[in-house]
Amino acid sequence: MKKILFSFVLIFAFFVSWQSALAETAKEQFVQGISLEEQKNYKEAIKAYTRTIKLNRKYVDAYLRRGKAHFALDPTNCLQTRDDFTTAIELDPKNADAYYERALVNFYMINNEQGRKDMEMAARLGHKGAQEWLGLLKEEEGIRYINLADYLSSKNAPIIHFDFNRADIKSSYYDLLDEIGIVLKRKLPKVSIILAGHADIVGSEDYNYALSLKRAKAVMSYLMERHGIASTRFIPKAYGKSEPIAPNDTEEGRALNRRVLVTAVEGL
Repeated sequence: MKKILFSFVLIFAFFVSWQSALAETAKEQFVQGISLEEQKNYKEAIKAYTRTIKLNRKYVDAYLRRGKAHFALDPTNCLQTRDDFTTAIELDPKNADAYYERALVNFYMINNEQGRKDMEMAARLGHKGAQEWLGLLKEEEGIRYINLADYLSSKNAPIIHFDFNRADIKSSYYDLLDEIGIVLKRKLPKVSIILAGHADIVGSEDYNYALSLKRAKAVMSYLMERHGIASTRFIPKAYGKSEPIAPNDTEEGRALNRRVLVTAVEGL
């Protein structure tokens, strides 16, 4: 009986040490993946995160990082990216980062309805980036942010994208801007309008700051001239290249970063 008990203890000790070794190895692979990702070696980073997942199928952060690395390596490969974020959500249904990242990918794939749902969930879970994106920040000193998408028939995000090194509005955005103009004039006649201009990473800080401001003012001019909205209601802001929403090392990512976000605000 003592021999059997001793054998059981040995087996149990071996199992515990084996599990611990696996966990440590998975962590080591994960850390290696982060290091490779920081070096922009996304292909090898993906391999490291995949090894992490093979060692620990419930390693939520490995799915998150692998999804981001997939998108950074090739934004057109969005299905794998989205699948990784979905798995992270299945493993951790309260992971705000996973919902936020999946929302961005869904918007990139023009799955706007699902993207909005994910962004709203991320905001409800306390993700500040999602709250800012939706204009759902808590009231501060009497200021209330209004989500314009709620007033648009298409429910599309009120974002205008621009061509490289350009500040002129593309004709494909006229319908969206016209609907925004009608909403601001008829349904929200007293709100202030923040126009947040952004640029991609190409060029100096000063140049991109000036370019992002030109983009904000281009949207302002359109809404003033076409819809008669008073200039005093607008607050154009320039962020240059400081707040990308996609990796800047691909053309697709840079195209997403060249944008103006239109936000309505009460209390300013």
